[in-house]
Amino acid sequence: MKLSRPFFSWQGWFQNFQQSFLLLLAPWLVSVLAQFAGRAYLLAKHAPPSLYTASSADVGRSLTIGLLFDIKVAAIAFSAPLLAGLAIAAFPRLQRGWLRWQSALGAVMAMLFTATTVISVFYYATFARSIDVFVFGLIDEDTSAVLGTVWQGYPVLRAGLLLSAVLAATWWLTAKWRARLERARPTPRSAIACALRLLLIIGITVLACRGSISKFPLNKDDTNLSAVALLNDIAPNGISAFTWALADRDNDKRFSPVTQREGQLLYQRFLDRPGDGLEPFMAVTASNPAARERPPHVVLQVMESMGHHLSSLDAPGRDLLGALRPHWESDWRFDRFVSEGNGTIDSLARLLVRSPMKAIGQSSAASARFAGNAFAPYLQRGYRVLFVTSGTSTWRNLGSFVRQQGAHEFIDQQTLRQRYPEAQIGTWGVPDEYMFRYMEERLAEADRAGQPLFIMALSTTHHPPFTPPPGAGGRGLALDEATRAKHFYDWTAIDDVLGTLRYANDQLGGFITRVKASSAGARTIIAATGDHNILGVDYQDPNDAALAHAVPFYVYAPPAYRANAVYDRERIGSHKDIMPTLYQLSLSQAPYFQSGCDLLSRHPNSGWCFGFNAPYLMLTQAGAYQPQRPSRIRPWAGPSGLALSAERDATAEEWAEHVRLNAYPALMEWQINLQVQEQGHLRK
Repeated sequence: MKLSRPFFSWQGWFQNFQQSFLLLLAPWLVSVLAQFAGRAYLLAKHAPPSLYTASSADVGRSLTIGLLFDIKVAAIAFSAPLLAGLAIAAFPRLQRGWLRWQSALGAVMAMLFTATTVISVFYYATFARSIDVFVFGLIDEDTSAVLGTVWQGYPVLRAGLLLSAVLAATWWLTAKWRARLERARPTPRSAIACALRLLLIIGITVLACRGSISKFPLNKDDTNLSAVALLNDIAPNGISAFTWALADRDNDKRFSPVTQREGQLLYQRFLDRPGDGLEPFMAVTASNPAARERPPHVVLQVMESMGHHLSSLDAPGRDLLGALRPHWESDWRFDRFVSEGNGTIDSLARLLVRSPMKAIGQSSAASARFAGNAFAPYLQRGYRVLFVTSGTSTWRNLGSFVRQQGAHEFIDQQTLRQRYPEAQIGTWGVPDEYMFRYMEERLAEADRAGQPLFIMALSTTHHPPFTPPPGAGGRGLALDEATRAKHFYDWTAIDDVLGTLRYANDQLGGFITRVKASSAGARTIIAATGDHNILGVDYQDPNDAALAHAVPFYVYAPPAYRANAVYDRERIGSHKDIMPTLYQLSLSQAPYFQSGCDLLSRHPNSGWCFGFNAPYLMLTQAGAYQPQRPSRIRPWAGPSGLALSAERDATAEEWAEHVRLNAYPALMEWQINLQVQEQGHLRK
C-alpha cells in the first residue's frame, strides 16, 4: 500500500523559512552598508582633521552607535518580508515564486535605504544638522521653488544614477544568491533542531530590531554622545532622524494644558518672584515726549539669511555691503546678537506673537489673539500696520495669520507685480528692490497724510539657489583665504552666495539712504536683522557656538527720538529684544508684552537681558551656556566679538544663572499654551 505524502513537514517548513531568511541577508547587508557609507562620507567631508586626534574616542562611539542604528532600522524594515516568508514557508508550491518576489523586493528596499542616505547627506549639506522637524517645512514651502532649488543646488542626476546602480547591483546579487540557495541540498534535522534554529533566528532579529542588549532599545538619547555637534548629528541615519522628526511634528501644532501653579514655579525660577497669569510680562514704555508729540514711522526689516559671519567677510576688493556701508558703520549695530529661531518661520513666529511653536499660523490657534502680538502697541496708538514681503502670502499661511493679528495690509509678490509690472518672479519671489521701493513710497504717502506707519518686512532674494536678479551684479567678488576657511571649504557656490548677499545689503542700504534724505526721514526709525544665520555652514569648532547663530541687529533712530537711548555696542541680545527696544524708542507710556530687553536702556533689566537661541544657546556677559552641557560655560575670548574660549566648569554664580536661564524656554512655552487654553483653542 502506497503511503500519502504528509501535508505538513516541520523540516520542510523550516528549510523554506531558512531560505527566505538567508536570501534577505544580502539586501539587508547592502542597506546597512549604504547607511554607514553615508555617515562615513559626512565624517570625511565635514570633520576637521584635528577631530580624529582630539576626539578619537567620540568618533569611534559615533560610528559604532551609528552602525547599531543602521542595523536596527534595516532589521525592522526587513522583518515584514521575513514574517511573510515565515507564513509562506508552510506552502511549498508558493515558496519558489515567493523567493523570486523577495529578491526583487529586497533590491528595491536596499535602493530606498540608499535614497534616504542620499537625502540625509543633502540635508546636512544644507542645514549642517541631521534631519529634523524642519524637513516638514518643505511641504509648506512653494513646491516649485523647492524643486528648483534642489535641481540647481544638488547633483540630482548623479544621485539618480547612484540609486539605479544600487538597485541593479542588489538585484543581481540577490538573484545569484537565490540560485545558490535553491541548488543547496537541505540537511535533515529533527523538529527540535528546527525549533531551536527558528528561535535563534527570531532572537537575532528581535535583538537587531532593538539595537541594544540593555534595558532600553536604542533611541534618540543615545545620539547625545559628544560635545562635537557633527558626531551627534551623523550618529542617527536618515530614517531614524526622520522618525523622530515625525514624532516631533505634531508638537509644532499641538498645545498642552497648563496650570497657574506651573507658571508660578517658572516665574520663581526665572524672575525670582511669584506671578499670576501673564502679569509679570506686562510692562509700560518710559515717557517719550518726542514720540508722543510726533509719532515716528517704524520699519522692522527681516533680511533672509543675514548672518553676522558672511557680512564680516567684507573686505577691500570684496564689497559685501554696497550702499549699506555708511549706515552700517555709523548707526547703531549690535553684533553679539543671535536669532531666536533657526529657520525663517521659527524666527517670525517668535517675533510676531512670541510663540515657540513655529507653525502657530497653521495650527488650531491660528485665529487666536496674543498678548505678545508685536503689532498691538502700535495698533492701540493709531498706527497703520503693514507687512511687506517680496515672497508670497500663502507661504506657511503667513498672510492670513498676520492679518488675523491686526495688520491692515499684507503686501506680497502679487501686489508688487501689479504695481511694478517689470518685476519678474524668481524662485522665491520678486527681487527685493521692489519691496524696498514700495515701502519707500508708502512712507512718503503716509508722511504726507500724517498717518504713522509700522512696517514689518521680509526679504527673500538671499535664499538658495542664490541667484542675483538680472543686471544686479554682485558676482565676481574677490575670493581669498577668508572665503576658503574651514567653514566654507566644501562650498561650490560661495561666489553666488556672496553675490546675493551683496545685492540684498545694497538694496537695504539704498532704501535707508533714500528714506533718511526724504521728508519722512526725520521721523522714521529703521531696524534690520537676519531671520537666521545662513544655513549649511559647517560650525564644528565648539568655540564657534555663538558665531553659528549670530545675526546683526541694526537700528537707526533720528536724533529727536534718542533722548532716552544709551548705545553700547557690546550689549548682548537676541530677537526677543527687538520689539522692546523699538517700543521704547517710538512709543510713550505704552503698555507692551515684555519678554526681552530694551538694548538702548540706560539701566537694562538684567532679568531679561541675555541672548537666546532655541534650543542651542544662552549668551550672557560671562559667556555661552549650552543646555546640553550643564554646569559648563564657554567664556568670551575677548571683550568684543563672537569668539568663545575653551569650556570650563561654571562657578557657583554662573551655575545659578544657567539654571535660571534654562527656565526661560519653558516659561515661553507655558505662556503661549496658557493663552491658547484660555481662548478655547486647545486641541491635543
